[in-house]
Amino acid sequence: MRLSILLLLLLPIVGFAQQIAPESVNNAGGKMTQSNGSLSFTVGELVVLSFADFDGNTLNGGFTSGATITTVNTSDVDQSLMSVRIYPNPSTELVTFEIKESHLDAFNIQIVDNAGKIISSGSHSGLASKIGINCSSWVSGTYHLIILSKDLTVIGSYKIIKQ
Repeated sequence: MRLSILLLLLLPIVGFAQQIAPESVNNAGGKMTQSNGSLSFTVGELVVLSFADFDGNTLNGGFTSGATITTVNTSDVDQSLMSVRIYPNPSTELVTFEIKESHLDAFNIQIVDNAGKIISSGSHSGLASKIGINCSSWVSGTYHLIILSKDLTVIGSYKIIKQ
């Protein structure tokens, strides 16, 4: 008897209940590894749940996953391929990349900030003797100058400090 009374009281409440399916944006990511460092990242994993009642009240919840970044390590250029000098370091306006000797016909340079973002890049011939890099617009901090072969193999990298 008590059970039937309880069911009669709860039936109207259950009848008005509302179900909202959770929404999900699937994650994506990747990992890139070279001999002098790696970068791994995850984007997404956003989950949002929303519940609303008949009075217009809404309850939302969710989470996002973070990112893990490992930046490149510095390593001198293989002297059998190229002999270089970078100065002045630290610098405020202009960094000079001087090639003393090169056995490469061409190479690429990338400037990367500590977050792993490429802020400058360019292709150069192995014959160039001095390359000026304007760093006056950079935010003060540490950057990496990465030297790559034509096939984008890392030949070496240097730390540049912008004051």
